[in-house]
Amino acid sequence: MTKAAEYIKEWLAKRGFSAKIYEYQRGKPNVVARVGSGKPVLILNGHTDVVPPGDVGKWTVPPFSGKIVEGRIYGRGSTDMKGGLAVIMAAFADIAPAVEKAGAGSLVLAATADEEVGGHAGVEALVKDGVLSGDAAIVAEPSGPDKYCIGEKGLSQVKLVARGKPAHGSLPLLGENAIVKLIKAVEEASKIVDEINRGIALPRDLAEAVENSARLYLESALRSGLRLSEEDFRKVIGSVSFNPGVIRGGSKINMVPDYAELELDMRVPPGVSPKDVVERLRKGLAGLAEVEAIDTSEPNYTPSGERIVGLVREGIAAQGMRPKPIIMTGATDGRYLRMRGIPTVIYGPGELTLAHTYDEYVSVEDLVLTYNTIIYTIKKYFNIS
Repeated sequence: MTKAAEYIKEWLAKRGFSAKIYEYQRGKPNVVARVGSGKPVLILNGHTDVVPPGDVGKWTVPPFSGKIVEGRIYGRGSTDMKGGLAVIMAAFADIAPAVEKAGAGSLVLAATADEEVGGHAGVEALVKDGVLSGDAAIVAEPSGPDKYCIGEKGLSQVKLVARGKPAHGSLPLLGENAIVKLIKAVEEASKIVDEINRGIALPRDLAEAVENSARLYLESALRSGLRLSEEDFRKVIGSVSFNPGVIRGGSKINMVPDYAELELDMRVPPGVSPKDVVERLRKGLAGLAEVEAIDTSEPNYTPSGERIVGLVREGIAAQGMRPKPIIMTGATDGRYLRMRGIPTVIYGPGELTLAHTYDEYVSVEDLVLTYNTIIYTIKKYFNIS
């Protein structure tokens, strides 16, 4: 990330723009450049970090080659989200002189760190520090050129801890098996989440986004050979998901275990409080397992009536495409901006379903279309030609 930040700062300097580095955690620098003055303030954001390539042998092209094959740029991070970062860098450099000349407000470019592990040393820190504040934002995560994301699910991750009494494995009745208690706790937790889901009512403003997202995920599933339905994905998007991700317990096969734990990942739709989910589990699992919160974040969305949403829609339509709102099941740095009251749209090149995969790529056509849409949006936002 340090080399990427240095490159971006130098790239901007060569084009006459000064940028500042903000480093809240060693090795995780953030680059912020600003042009113009006063309000309104429009933020363009993208992250510099990527996930590891995994088994390099499973790539048909080297994962850090950036090789172009039949109009696709291959490599780790190409779609998530070096492609989007390149688009907003180019858009910033190309439109900044017009913003300054018009005195129409401020345009901010933020190339940030840490998103893949929560964004705590990146956008979250910049927002808390007051460095990133504005009236609207575009986060160039992959959405595809004809889709734009207006919301995302929240996060409720907990650890379930069951405690028992040790004994020799040949006489289990003399002990209390923590693993058995944990299994019962997980089953009960699933029932509690099912009960929560029966009472969920999503905001009506998200209805179109849910439908579009369900179709998007279904298309990817069908390509992978999975037999699922659109309704399956509508349920996942509009409910609290339930994924026991990590389990630990016991120390030896011939001992009754006195300790077992499980890490549970739940994604929470708008209309549900992640903290309320934790409290419901604590109450319902009393006597079976302790419930410790690991991480929570609120579900969030930008109302469709916000000006930045309308301008992105116009920009997509201006490229000859039908704009489609979506909602993400995971989290992006957009949550930190929305939580500070900044209307935020996630829009950038690439496809969500390609992120973190082998042979990840972004198409050159996507780069061009999203660049054109973002340039259109910036011009309209500042009323410049």
